[in-house]
Amino acid sequence: MFKKDRIRAILPELEAAAGRGSVRTDEGEILMYSYDAGMARARPEAVINFSSPDHVAPVVRILHKAGIPFLPRLAGTNLSGGTIPLKGGAILNLSRLKKIRQIDTAARVALVEPGVVNMELQRALEPFGLFYAPDPASQKVSTIGGNIGENAGGPLCLKYGVTVDNVEKLEVVTPEGEVMLLSYRDAGPDLMSVLVGSEGTLGIVTHAWLKLLPLPSHIKTISAAFPSADSAMGAVTRIIGAGILPRALEAMDKVSLDAALSGKISPFPPDTEAVLILELDGDDAVKIKTDLEAAHKICAGQGCLAFKAAADEAERAMLWQARKGAYPALARLAPDVLVEDGVVPRPRLPEALRETREIISKYKLTAGLLFHAGDGNLHPNVVFDRRDIQEVKRVKKAGYEMLKSCIRLGGTISGEHGIGVEKRVAMNWLYGKGELAFFHGIKRAFDPAGLANPDKILPVASDRPAAKSGELAGTFVFPAKSALGPEARGIVDELRLRCAAGTPTAVTGLGTRLKHGGEAHGARPLDLRSLSGPAEIDAENLTARVQAGVPMKEFSAQLAAAGFRLELPALAGSVGGLIASKVCPEIRGLLLGLEIVTAEGEILELGGKTVKNVAGYDAVRLLCGSMGAYGVILAATFALASGRDEAAAKFSEPEAWDAFEPSELHRRLKREFDPRNLLNPWLYGK
Repeated sequence: MFKKDRIRAILPELEAAAGRGSVRTDEGEILMYSYDAGMARARPEAVINFSSPDHVAPVVRILHKAGIPFLPRLAGTNLSGGTIPLKGGAILNLSRLKKIRQIDTAARVALVEPGVVNMELQRALEPFGLFYAPDPASQKVSTIGGNIGENAGGPLCLKYGVTVDNVEKLEVVTPEGEVMLLSYRDAGPDLMSVLVGSEGTLGIVTHAWLKLLPLPSHIKTISAAFPSADSAMGAVTRIIGAGILPRALEAMDKVSLDAALSGKISPFPPDTEAVLILELDGDDAVKIKTDLEAAHKICAGQGCLAFKAAADEAERAMLWQARKGAYPALARLAPDVLVEDGVVPRPRLPEALRETREIISKYKLTAGLLFHAGDGNLHPNVVFDRRDIQEVKRVKKAGYEMLKSCIRLGGTISGEHGIGVEKRVAMNWLYGKGELAFFHGIKRAFDPAGLANPDKILPVASDRPAAKSGELAGTFVFPAKSALGPEARGIVDELRLRCAAGTPTAVTGLGTRLKHGGEAHGARPLDLRSLSGPAEIDAENLTARVQAGVPMKEFSAQLAAAGFRLELPALAGSVGGLIASKVCPEIRGLLLGLEIVTAEGEILELGGKTVKNVAGYDAVRLLCGSMGAYGVILAATFALASGRDEAAAKFSEPEAWDAFEPSELHRRLKREFDPRNLLNPWLYGK
């Protein structure tokens, strides 16, 4: 059957499910949905407009049965080609699903449909004294569903976390048309968090329960002008290193400033080359004042030209309009803009800035540099004209070199804009074959037919192979697999021997929680207590790497001695055991990276040392609650808070934390990661 006939053949069924006139195949509609805010283009065969969330699952079942690809779409502000249909098929237009179903002020939760615009939600919450933390620059038009699809951030994510940290529960339609309710608090692996940031490749969100926060009593907004971008970045690393946690810490260079302030009188000194926007909030006015004084001293030490507090709300709004309006302002300088989205560990920001500017100069391009500076997220905005073929080639080469620079500096290729199609090849530079195979396993488990937004995120056969000798090949996220200590190497070697012999394994740490029935499956214990020793604390980056066998109490004591802490209650058990059990679900919000070994003895490095990372599926959070059945945790990297926690809250285990009954989706994941059921086999039966 020709593509153009596929939709026609099922049109009566689709209209019966979604409503008469809901399926559009006219040329005007097709063209409108053939592009997004990225550079790539592709035509759908049909656009299906939804008037009710209840219509989504029946439509997906029809498309799945017919073998027709589909992808959800909302405002189309995606910057990486994530919402264009590479294999034709149907666009599922959810933008009309824009009801705020409930604002529960007591529970501080909002129930919304995916088409609710981020800014409209903020306006609806304000009369109740509440706000929703994720605030991407596109919030005037981008939707909650799109924000979930990309795991969007924004300036406030420095303090309050990205989208996944602010979602309590999701109603999801799977690629086969099944409706599921997922929460990060569910027993077992954290399926909800894997959906967030999956760009519509694993399922379709039809309702979201969002975490709300009380509006702070005090907000202080500061602009700090600097004679160079280098000096501004130096101030950023020192502010974070001093233990000051701003509500936001943003940076703009002169090109961005000039574009944003075009036609206006600049409030900054004439020799300003970069500006920081520093914002602090809270209910303790004294602490805010103390932190501002410390930040002022740091900025002065970096050659700050002017350090000025916004006098009123109008002046504060002007500063934020300049920052959030910089992208559209730059877009007026040329017909097209390429926005990169690399992330580096915060101490590497000055190097990343220098290399980015060298790349822009090398290719004779014009770019405005914007930074979520507090979390190491760089947004070079390269302006160009796609009608100039040679310029387009230079822009693409420059973009790839910027991503490679971030990888070399220990970072990642996307902090919040996603991979889509435009960064797909760069996944080969960031990850090795094992990690990519792990991601492909996740995709196959969620979407066996491969119909949900196909050929996005993960490299396909047409993309260049991982690397030639001496090129990037997934070795920069962690120091290197060869850096594992002898104890970890011993664990890996033992698992390889057991795999070869077909011997099941019962993974144990301190034996605090996991009650196994390994004897019935002939499982031999594998004791991880040898994975111990001092944590590797990166004081400048506020991160720490710790081996899985270390008791959490001991890890916390090591952090306290160095002046740091984890924002968690007092927990009993080993680090690996607490992650694997997810007895305290909040632990997943502090995890940045995991080093694991599979049932076959392959070492995988997932995540890293950056506080934002949407490159690939969130396998780190998926492994939270996996109870050792998907892989054995060797080490973990955590985000830290400054200061000793003298009185960590007491922790009471939820009664049903281990009431895990594997669903079909859990079993599919198990078959992908451990097809012979060698790891903790009793959890999934025979």
